[in-house]
Amino acid sequence: MAEAELSDFIPAARFSELVGKIYDAALDPGRWLAAMEAIRAELNFHNSTLNLQSLPAMGMLTNVTCNVPDEYLRVMERPGNAVDVIDIWGGVATLMSLPMDRPAVLSRVNRDFDYETTTNGYYLAFAKPQRIVDVLSIGLARDTRALGTIAFGRHQSAGPIGEREVAVMTLLVPHLQRAATINRMLDFAALERAQFEKTLDALTTAVLLAAADRQILYANPAARRMLNNGEPIRSSDGILEGITIGATRALTVAISHAASDEGDLGRRGLGIPVHERDGTPRVLHVLPLRAPRLDDLPDTAAAVFVSDPGTSFVPPTEVVASLFDLTPAEAKVFARIVSRHSVAETAAALGVERSTIKTHLLRLFDKIGVRRQSELIQVAASLAPPIPHAAFPTTLSMAG
Repeated sequence: MAEAELSDFIPAARFSELVGKIYDAALDPGRWLAAMEAIRAELNFHNSTLNLQSLPAMGMLTNVTCNVPDEYLRVMERPGNAVDVIDIWGGVATLMSLPMDRPAVLSRVNRDFDYETTTNGYYLAFAKPQRIVDVLSIGLARDTRALGTIAFGRHQSAGPIGEREVAVMTLLVPHLQRAATINRMLDFAALERAQFEKTLDALTTAVLLAAADRQILYANPAARRMLNNGEPIRSSDGILEGITIGATRALTVAISHAASDEGDLGRRGLGIPVHERDGTPRVLHVLPLRAPRLDDLPDTAAAVFVSDPGTSFVPPTEVVASLFDLTPAEAKVFARIVSRHSVAETAAALGVERSTIKTHLLRLFDKIGVRRQSELIQVAASLAPPIPHAAFPTTLSMAG
């Protein structure tokens, strides 16, 4: 969404403020409540819940509620709620089919749910007495290691969930998912400024801090071992690189945006697929650092986390489209070109003029940072996740 379109729904400064609160919660889960309250108030929701569980043990990683009275917290803890919630959303198959890149609105997902005649226990005990008439939910995790959602409930007095709420929440999706991903990798409750470096040094997860130009400012021991080995990341005269052109380009774009305009980061840097030379898969996550946490850290910096992949297999074209914010038309052109179709063949297949394809190609070159079609093919090949992983259904809450 262009900035002019964003301003139709929310002032840019206010949106950046919401994003900043979300990234505060990435490094300090205790700040989730403030982030959720800010979003809830901005979009006129009644309450909110966030639930993030580890798999396969179903251990609770993060569980936060916002504006839910104690009596209804007890309702949420009742055994058997999961079955009722699944029924409210239309069944397991419906839940598994929901996309992870945009919010789901209950009234649009399950239009057949009858609020007047239902005997659903969770709805009757939780939603109806609070006059919650709809829910907007976002999947935070749905993979082999974790399940999680954040949901916002709509009070009857606020009217239906509209396009403004959906548009703003769609823009917040990658920021929320990135923060939850970092929460999963950092096994501690909070990071204090004075203990920030000490805490990172103790992590088994590789973490680096980089300036906007990818200059490495700090690397914890786990990251230094990777840099010394030259895989799956490396240092070239102090500049952070991937071992493939695709990873390096994705890092360049993501770190630049993270350091300069976190509100515009979007999906860039969220799960960059990389691998070691023996084929071992890894993923990179780029997180903006809004305020310095090390004495010598500049105001414009980003953190890069290296982890094992836990997400489901995503085709290379979709990976590139999300990492570089390609439009649907650009993604279609990219898919054809990296499949080694010519400009003429691509134009014919998509039913457009050759000049249109050439225009899209120029935009692709600019966004991905390459100069020719052969380099686009290299990027696609180098960003292909090497091993597919099974996906798990998301969990959704009837609570906001």
